[in-house]
This record gives sequence, structure tokens and C-alpha cells, in this order.
Amino acid sequence: MKKVLYSCYNTGEIKEDSYCYEECQFSIVKKYRLLYEEALPRFIQNGNSNIYALPFESVPQKTYNGLDRISDYKINDKRNDLNGEQKKILKRVSDICCCFYEQEELLSQQEAEILLSCLDTENDYELIWTKINGSEHKAPEGFCFAGYDIAYPPDLRGAFSMICDCMFICKWHGCDKEGTLFSEDFQKLNENGLFENPNDACSYMEKYLNQDWSERGEYGIYGIYLKR
Repeated sequence: MKKVLYSCYNTGEIKEDSYCYEECQFSIVKKYRLLYEEALPRFIQNGNSNIYALPFESVPQKTYNGLDRISDYKINDKRNDLNGEQKKILKRVSDICCCFYEQEELLSQQEAEILLSCLDTENDYELIWTKINGSEHKAPEGFCFAGYDIAYPPDLRGAFSMICDCMFICKWHGCDKEGTLFSEDFQKLNENGLFENPNDACSYMEKYLNQDWSERGEYGIYGIYLKR
């Protein structure tokens, strides 16, 4: 199946090209419940209406388990309890500020799990695996399909998602003021806040990118896999 990179830099002008990034990727992302709790005071203070799944209630009414759960996790590489394997992985993927970047080498499942074990607050995060729609790569053992997201090409911390920013936790552009433009798309999201099939994801992407306030850039439709 064809692997597509969608680019849009002018409203509604969506171009297709061959996918030029890695087909699959491990990412360490923050658990959605914690991101929701952190975002809730901001949304209540701003008086946001209870539309889509924007933070409003004390607990999430719908969960998002996609790529856009980026957080500045901290690693203390001076810890006395780090073993040789942990130190080796940290040397590969972290700079002096412990920040991670797209151009770094991809990690194997074992390496990604070792990196996760190095976090100061390991229980706040989880490992996910993603692949671009059309890829024939099989999911790693223990990872189950959760749905499709539409996002920037991911790195070790995840990626911006037009699902999350529009219908869950708005950080960049947000959604339509009335909260009705994407109501049909929102109803198609599954229990993970993702689309069940790539066609529904693509239809939503086209509708989103036809709004003059939406985020421009390069997008892929990604299958999201969670560790069970």
C-alpha cells in the first residue's frame, strides 16, 4: 500500500508525496490522565465550554491515546542506580539538557524500554509504537492496535496531532468556537480518541486543513499501538 506524506501550507491546498521519514517509531509519551489534570485549570480559568473533549469535568469524559502527549520528561544521568545499559542508551539519545530530537537514531523496543526506566517519574509515562499507514511492518510483541492519528512525523516524544489540538487539549490553535464543525468526526473517535480506519482519518484531515485557522505543515496518518 502507498505510504503518503500530506503537506499543507495554504488553506485547503493539500499535496501528497511519498513518505520520506522512518515508517515506524517508538515514542515515550505522558499518560493522558496526567496531561488532562495539568490542563484542566487553564481551561476552567478561560471559561471554555464543554465541547468535544476539552478539559471541563474533574476527570476526562473521553480519553486520547495518540501521539500528541509530549512532555518534557526529566532524566538525571548522574543517578547512582543507573546500570551500564542505561548509561549507554542515555549517551546515545540525550544531549547535555536531556532533550530529544528527530534526527537521533531510532531505538529498538529493548532500548526504548531501558530509556523509559531512566525517567525520574517513570510511572507517569508509557511507551507507544506507531507506523505510517500503508507500512507492512508488524507491531512488536505485546503492542495492540489502538486507532489512527493524524500528526507530524513523530520522534521519541511523540508529535503534534490535529485530533488532540482540536478536540482534546488545545495547545496551538484549538477548535471552532461553537464546537459543532467536527461533531460528526468526534463521534467516530473510538475509546482511545482515535479513528478506527484511515478513511475517516483522511476525511477529518481534509476538513481540518480547509479551515483558515488550522496548523500548517507535513502530516501522516499513523496507526497507534499501545502496550497491553
